[in-house]
Amino acid sequence: MTGVAGFAGSHLADLLISEGVDVYGLVMPGGSLENLHEVRGDPLRADRLRLVGADIADGESLAGIVKEICPDQVYHLAAASSVRRSLEDPGETLRVNVLGSRNLLEAIRRAAIRPRILLVSSAEAYGESAQLPRPLQEDDPLLPVSPYGASKAAAEAVACRYVADFDLDIIRVRPFPHTGPRHAPNFVFPDWARQLAEIEAGVREPVIRTGSLDVRRDITDVRDMVRAYWLGLACGERGAVYNLCSDAVYSLREVVEVLCGEISLAVRVVTEPGRLRPHDLPTLVGCCRRFGERTGWAATIPLARTLGDLIAYWRVRLGQSGDPRIHAS
Repeated sequence: MTGVAGFAGSHLADLLISEGVDVYGLVMPGGSLENLHEVRGDPLRADRLRLVGADIADGESLAGIVKEICPDQVYHLAAASSVRRSLEDPGETLRVNVLGSRNLLEAIRRAAIRPRILLVSSAEAYGESAQLPRPLQEDDPLLPVSPYGASKAAAEAVACRYVADFDLDIIRVRPFPHTGPRHAPNFVFPDWARQLAEIEAGVREPVIRTGSLDVRRDITDVRDMVRAYWLGLACGERGAVYNLCSDAVYSLREVVEVLCGEISLAVRVVTEPGRLRPHDLPTLVGCCRRFGERTGWAATIPLARTLGDLIAYWRVRLGQSGDPRIHAS
C-alpha cells in the first residue's frame, strides 16, 4: 500500500489487518507515522504491518522494492492531496500524483507480477462537469479546474494505458469528499474541528473562521470509504472506474452547524476572503449506483457520528500536546 501513513491509508491498514492481511506499507523516509500509532502499538496487529521507506517519485528504488515484495494486491493511495497546495505548487502535485503513479505501475510491469491494483483517483477530476444538473456519473468528461484535479485525471489516463498496453489488472475509483478521525487540519472539516476544540479548551476566541459555506458536497465517513476500497479491489471489474460517494449531500453551512453543536459554547462563524478557493466547485455530487450494484457497498455511518468522532479526535490531540498546531503537517 502506498500512502499507508496518510489519513485514509491508515484507516485502510486497520481494516486490512483486521481481515488477516499482511500489509507492506510504503512511507516517505522521515515522514510522520503518527496515524499508525495505534496499530504499531498493538502486539497482536503490529507484526502484520511492515513499513518500507520509499519515494514513489524515485522509479528505480520503487522498482526494486516491488520486485522484492511481490505483492498480491496493490492499493495506491499516496498523493499530494490538497487542492489549495496544488495551486501553490502545481509541479510537486504533478510529480507525486502523475509520475509517482506511472513509476508504481512501471515497477509492477517490470517485476512481471500480476497483482490486482486499486488506483485511487478523485472526484475533483470531474471539474467543470460538476455543473451538470444531476449527480456525476463515471462516463462524464473529466474537465479539472485545479492542478490537483488535473493530476488525478492524468494518473487515470496513465493507468488506462497500462491496462490496454500491458494487461495490468487495475481498478480505478473516484472518491468524493470524506473525513473522520486523523484527517489533517489543512483540509476544511478537520480545520473547523480543531478550531472548535481550541475554543472549547479556552485557547482560542469563540470564533470559527471559514471559507465559503454555500458549496454543497457529498460527504462520506473515511471508515466507509476504505471499506469501499477493499471491496473495489476484491470485486471491481478490471479496467473499470467507479464513483465512491454516500448519496448524502450537505452544504458546508450545515456541516459547520453540526460541528458547532458538538460543543457547549456559543460560537460566531466568520467567513474570511483568504480562505476562499479561486476556482471552487459550487456542487460536487455523485452517483455510485455502478459500484453499489457491483459490490453491494453502501455508506452506513451518518454525518453526525463522523463529525462527532472528528472533533473528539481533535480534543484528544489538544489534550496530549497542549497545542495541536505542532502536529499540523
